[in-house]
Amino acid sequence: MRVLLALLLVLLSPYKEEKEVIVTRKKITVSGQTSIGGFNCEYAKNSLRDTLFIDTPLRSKDLVFDIPVNDFSCGNFLLNKDFRKTIKAEQYPHAKVRVRNLKSNYGHYSCDLMVDIVGKRLQYKELPLKRTADGIAAKLILSFNELELEAPKKLGGLVKVEEELMLEFKLSF
Repeated sequence: MRVLLALLLVLLSPYKEEKEVIVTRKKITVSGQTSIGGFNCEYAKNSLRDTLFIDTPLRSKDLVFDIPVNDFSCGNFLLNKDFRKTIKAEQYPHAKVRVRNLKSNYGHYSCDLMVDIVGKRLQYKELPLKRTADGIAAKLILSFNELELEAPKKLGGLVKVEEELMLEFKLSF
């Protein structure tokens, strides 16, 4: 009888087992389409040792990434220059990403995500995250309009960037 009572107390306890992960890599990719093809601009940082707590809102701390915009790489110096000009790197040299309130629910994850970019603050509550082989990832679709930016055009308007941009965030454990 005592064993049954102890088992019930453990199962019905409001306390969850504390879980934590060590974030070892972060990667942010901005991609989009132009009238002549696609582009990918990437920022990656390896050798991190940040702790992220899962399902423990009272104990968890925010995971904040300060990202120098000039550290994004788009594959060549011309694309890098255009990307930096488009997102106003001289005026806004840093972007910031804040992850908080990481939750798990039977293999599905979510978090609250805040992105500061080009002077705009975008907030996403309970953003669904996808489990990857080595961590978690989130994808956001943004528009130039939402960021109050103008989609770049080249060669007198012959080459245009589509209105939608995809931001992908990956955290590796």
